[in-house]
This record gives sequence, structure tokens and C-alpha cells, in this order.
Amino acid sequence: MCRYAWHNYRDHFACFGCRKAFKYWQWEECDESTFRTKQRLQHVPREIVCPDCSKPMADMGLDFKAPRRTAVEAWKILEVLAQNGFKFQGCGCYVGFTPPRTLREVPQWLEQHRHKSEGERQLAKIDRQTKARRQNRKPKVKP
Repeated sequence: MCRYAWHNYRDHFACFGCRKAFKYWQWEECDESTFRTKQRLQHVPREIVCPDCSKPMADMGLDFKAPRRTAVEAWKILEVLAQNGFKFQGCGCYVGFTPPRTLREVPQWLEQHRHKSEGERQLAKIDRQTKARRQNRKPKVKP
């Protein structure tokens, strides 16, 4: 069973300008009218600002582990991922992706991991089927 199902944890936020990460509590008690037996708290997202530079911080998900402040390239990679909507939001077991190790790998990684539309998925499926049919064809023998 996933660990986030049993407890409410503080959310992880990152400031890319300061290269710092903080955890903030974003849970409030439910109204009595919407009270559920198992859920006494509800998640209330709000904008969190950095205590040092007062700029908005990025919500990085519960599975985020910040690199060292001196690892400038790692922070730049994480900033690009956050700008493209990738969060370390998993169930406590696995996030679903491993971030790229260098800035050079980032464009290719983003292309591989981006969310594709239904049409793009169908076209890729048709291309795979067409290639498979071409490979399975027997060569024509001339009489």
C-alpha cells in the first residue's frame, strides 16, 4: 500500500533563484457539511513565496529531493522540468520517471516524456503497424 494514503504530508517547494527547497503544510480542516469519515483534512493549494527572495516557489511534489545548492546544473534541469509541468508526485514508491542527468539530455528527455494527444498516439500506432507489415512481406519472385 502506498504511504501517502495513510498520512497527510507537507508539500515540497523549490526556489530556483535561491536554489533552496522548503516544505509547507497545505491542509485545512474540512467544513462540517462536507465532513467524511476517513478524511478530516482537505488539501488547499496556495501560492508559496520564498522566505529569502519573496518570489513564487514551484510545487515539486511529495517525492522531491533537492540537490545540493552547489549543483547548479541539477537545479537548472529541475527548473526546466518544473516549467514543463513535471512534478515528483508519486505514491511514495516511484514517481514514474527518472530526470535527465545533464542539460544536454533535457530536450530529448522532454520529447520522450511529454504527454501526447490521442491523435499522436494513433498515428504512432499506425506507423508501427505499417513498418511491421513491410518487414513481414515476402519478396516478389520474378518468373
